[in-house]
Amino acid sequence: MTAQLATNELSAVNDEPFRKVLISNFEIIQQYLNKFDELADEVNSDQSQQSADLDKKFTDMQQQMNDKINRITMGTDEDTIRLVVTAILQEQGVIK
Repeated sequence: MTAQLATNELSAVNDEPFRKVLISNFEIIQQYLNKFDELADEVNSDQSQQSADLDKKFTDMQQQMNDKINRITMGTDEDTIRLVVTAILQEQGVIK
């Protein structure tokens, strides 16, 4: 529902009914500003939650990479060991 604002009656500024209309206009504008603030707060809250979720995912991924690096360094990462052994065997012509 859109409210109709007084827009071109400014010549009657001293008129009491116009004063009431003008006050009403500001009240309508204030309602829209309040709604805008509520929506902005909701968007900010959603963005904060998304940011927190992304931070957690990034931290989890970083931990997984650190764990994999540690396993590779220690020689206990089976997937990497298989790849390296397969590459060496192919290089030596033992397997195709």
